[in-house]
Amino acid sequence: MEVTPELAELLGVYVGDGSMSRSDNSTQMTIAAGREEKAWIEHVVAVFEKVFQYRPRFYWSVNVYKVTTRIKNICNFFQEMGFPVGRKASTVRVPTTIMETNDMAIRKAFLRGYFDADGCMSFEKGFHVKNSKFKRTHHYYPRIAMASVSRDLIYLDIKFLLESINFRCRIHDDKPRGKTKRTTYVLVLKGSQQFERWMLEIGSSNPVHLTKYQVWKKFEFCPTRTTLAQRLAMLSSELDPEFFYENGKWT
Repeated sequence: MEVTPELAELLGVYVGDGSMSRSDNSTQMTIAAGREEKAWIEHVVAVFEKVFQYRPRFYWSVNVYKVTTRIKNICNFFQEMGFPVGRKASTVRVPTTIMETNDMAIRKAFLRGYFDADGCMSFEKGFHVKNSKFKRTHHYYPRIAMASVSRDLIYLDIKFLLESINFRCRIHDDKPRGKTKRTTYVLVLKGSQQFERWMLEIGSSNPVHLTKYQVWKKFEFCPTRTTLAQRLAMLSSELDPEFFYENGKWT
């Protein structure tokens, strides 16, 4: 199959939120998304349909939205891309076809899909005494993070893709805090310049991320720990973002 930007984005989504399981002599592929991500998972379904000319099942189950299919050729395709049946979290890698392409549009589409599935957008205060009062009291400094328990995915693959398009990133290890937990490898991009460039060149199809960017763009800060509904209300001027800083409501 020809690797198009749509397929690359779908592969990125799968690396972050996809899985395959086998039962009753058949294989099922699943992509899962959180409670606030209905609009994004509908976008994923549309991309899936464009790539495979087949619309997968989409439903709500046990606090997540799921996209599933048992179509044999589709499941086989994802296996040929290097994704196993069964657990993949600690071993998942970017497909070779993405790593070896020189088409930057393909690499960026993959990164967009992976970020939308497994990334995080947040904003920090500036605690240095030389910072203005606004910066010390508001979440103005943007941060993009992508995390995985697959060390090779973060240290070798995602880092390589980002550096190939001239992004600067740092990686740190979050050590396990319990006996059964694993180390998480976290890749971070910081600062308004890289943040703006990410949204311009790579972007996002996930309203959970998009609304954070839009609030930051409109107000020059974005309160932390807000819901999608609250951010939509801020953007429509139904909610003043300063509400979250009154009387120490938000930290």
